[in-house]
Amino acid sequence: MPNQPVQIVTNPQRLRQRREKNPPGVAGTDFFEGDNAGFARHRDRLATQLGGIIAALSTPQHTEEYDGLGYVVVRMRARAIAKSHRPQTRLFRNKNVPHVATEGIGEPIFACTPSTLREVLERLVEAEVEVGTKVLKTGEVVPNPSRGRCEASAIASIALWTAADKRSFDAEAGASWLSQSGTGGRYHVELFPFGGTAAPASLTRAGQSAARSLQLELSHVPVDARAQSVRGVGLAGGVSIAVIDSSEPSQVDLGILSVEVGTELRTPGTTAVSRNIADHARVLNALERNPLVRSVTLPPLPSTAQSFAEQTGALALPALPGPDDQTRPIIGVLDGGVGAVLDPWVVDRWTLISPADTDAHHGTFISGLLIAAGPLNPSLLDPKRPACRIVDLNVLPADPGSTGLAFDRYYPGGAAEFLDEIEDAVRDARKRHRVRVFNLSVNFEAPGDDTRYGFAAQRLDEITRRHDVIFVISGGNLQPSDRRAEWVNNPDTNLAALVGENRTTIAEPAESLFNVAVSALNPPGIPNLVPYALTTYSRRGPGLRGATKPDLAHVGGSGTLDLIAGYGLQSIDETGAEVTDGGTSFAAPLVARELADLDAAITGDVPRETLLALLIHDATMPKPLQKGSLGKVATQLAGFGIPSQTHQVLERPDSEIVMVFSSTVIQGEQHSLDFSWPEALTTNGKCRGYAKLTLVARPVLAYEHGDERIRVNIDAKLMQQNEDGGFNNVLKAVHHPDAMANPRTERELLRESHKWQVVKSFETANMRGRGSSSTWKFFVEYLTRAEEPMPISGVEFAAVLTISDPKGEAPVFQQMRQQLGAVGVQTTDIRSGIRTRVTT
Repeated sequence: MPNQPVQIVTNPQRLRQRREKNPPGVAGTDFFEGDNAGFARHRDRLATQLGGIIAALSTPQHTEEYDGLGYVVVRMRARAIAKSHRPQTRLFRNKNVPHVATEGIGEPIFACTPSTLREVLERLVEAEVEVGTKVLKTGEVVPNPSRGRCEASAIASIALWTAADKRSFDAEAGASWLSQSGTGGRYHVELFPFGGTAAPASLTRAGQSAARSLQLELSHVPVDARAQSVRGVGLAGGVSIAVIDSSEPSQVDLGILSVEVGTELRTPGTTAVSRNIADHARVLNALERNPLVRSVTLPPLPSTAQSFAEQTGALALPALPGPDDQTRPIIGVLDGGVGAVLDPWVVDRWTLISPADTDAHHGTFISGLLIAAGPLNPSLLDPKRPACRIVDLNVLPADPGSTGLAFDRYYPGGAAEFLDEIEDAVRDARKRHRVRVFNLSVNFEAPGDDTRYGFAAQRLDEITRRHDVIFVISGGNLQPSDRRAEWVNNPDTNLAALVGENRTTIAEPAESLFNVAVSALNPPGIPNLVPYALTTYSRRGPGLRGATKPDLAHVGGSGTLDLIAGYGLQSIDETGAEVTDGGTSFAAPLVARELADLDAAITGDVPRETLLALLIHDATMPKPLQKGSLGKVATQLAGFGIPSQTHQVLERPDSEIVMVFSSTVIQGEQHSLDFSWPEALTTNGKCRGYAKLTLVARPVLAYEHGDERIRVNIDAKLMQQNEDGGFNNVLKAVHHPDAMANPRTERELLRESHKWQVVKSFETANMRGRGSSSTWKFFVEYLTRAEEPMPISGVEFAAVLTISDPKGEAPVFQQMRQQLGAVGVQTTDIRSGIRTRVTT
């Protein structure tokens, strides 16, 4: 008989303690230790690079137009990407050369002028070649390098941010893409900040000069340019630019009289976009010349996957579970409409799109799965699952020929206006029906650099944060010509095929860090098809710069039509007929339903991080993805696995306990809980059993910092006391067969401990007698980038910790519950004991 093993801690403030932070005892790491001659050559090379940059910024033309403004990217050595090695204490001091942005991992960007760079150069050449020594308390004599030498030794190169860094397409590609209906016809130009309020006066003047020059330069080319009209807070300052016919007068309004360029938000006008490649080249060249311009990108076009639906031959309107007063789960479907055949389950509709522009096939198939995936697919899903409710958010007009014309009529400003409409629809559904979960089986396409964090992902992050919701997003489908062969039973063959793929990573906006991306797996029951293997069409991870994306996976229908089973996944169409189809679009609603069920099963609102942590914590990796060498890349294919049903998450045997900690980490504090391992699993201090820990945080996202946009790392550990009285971490990353228990270097921490990620999950092996002490510690701490301050309000997190007896015998729940009470930690069943969110 299941007990109440999922316990939420109702007084998490009991775990709060003053943060323990040991100051560094040395100036840093000398990466040329023992190689003074090598350091001398390295220092001279860096000095030469700085000298070249100073010369470029000091030319008469650059000085006249931009007052010497420049931005330099400092690339750290591969072994020196940790924040402790960054050259911001001695060389690139914030008061002279502010750190304003970041490109890749370990690639900070600094605002500068020739005069401020000369100060950097002076400090660089002061770095000693001959390193002195010091005597430790033990009597040992060790090298004693200065901070300047350590910082210089950690730098791989210093380079000026130039035109080559600003765009990844040519004028012909830009003109062609923007001439399409639906794009909005406007380049998005991201700008560097001047340097902030603490910047030296010379840098502020230079920024103002560059801003005036940008306005002047754009007035001499055929453009309609103005501050980017976006609602999202925290988005990088930008300018929206349309290239117009050269016979028309230019319109330039950059908000130049405001504090920063691009901060006065205006709605772009609708203008006829020029197709003249020469005009586009003139505009792009004008943008590239100006140092304030960080990047020029093309707007994405939203699209749904092409449908290959086939009727199954079943009778129209199969028996579906009917809604009643007890139907609690509710999900918003952001799509092209839901057919009237599902009216009994649709509680409200957002009807921006006219009936003439509505094709509800895609949205109806998705909604049919949300309502009745089990009854329609009894061989692979729970046929007894009751129905849910739907809010139809019809925001995407039909476009049978992929012309963009219909989209252009509703959203002349392109994707930015489309995402604004999504926010309006989400706000209304949240307010009127308390919807927390939204299915978004819509992806975006754009030419250019697909390694950048997309604008759509940024907007979804901000909508999520503002309205406390979760988007479940399809990972995207491959084009037919790019699809992989069907999965086979030989893991080495499958791995070789994955290695040889091109352009298969998840589609925008599935990279969104605050939301859930879903890949698609094969259904069971189809001959010659490996069940629960990655489908032929599903895009996959890793996410940008190694982030865990997709987050989860589910059955999405096969990539090959079977004459009897179809695609192995059934739903209904607008007429009520049973149809079969496949795509990541249809894996997403199966995950969204699990999330909505979980939300409905818990009385009262819980933070979204708690819902995500519970869902991910209990996910299971499909066996075909764990075989042999495939285990090393399993998370790239299916994230943390297939989510479990709510009753499996919330109803557990008494041989385990699941503890949920939902709180806020604030400046100067950490969370810590010392406890004893369950007595029934301990013999003479040696501990048996299994533990798993999942953490989901809501850190600050600063998009100007590129791959380092997460500015606060929230980390959680489960540690066992050692013989010296200290504690050793016992956890390894899940689904990572080669994971290290105690990674040391920054790259190991990034790879093995999910450092700087929003979602983390760890586990122990099946312990049969570990250590010599039954004293354990659960620990949550924070780390900020480059000593940045924590947000005043702190960073919210949810941690889920399971301790269990794999044999299913020990009374783990009772023993742990009693022990927690003895140390003053109050817990209650999460289904009925939800507390308000901690804010102090």
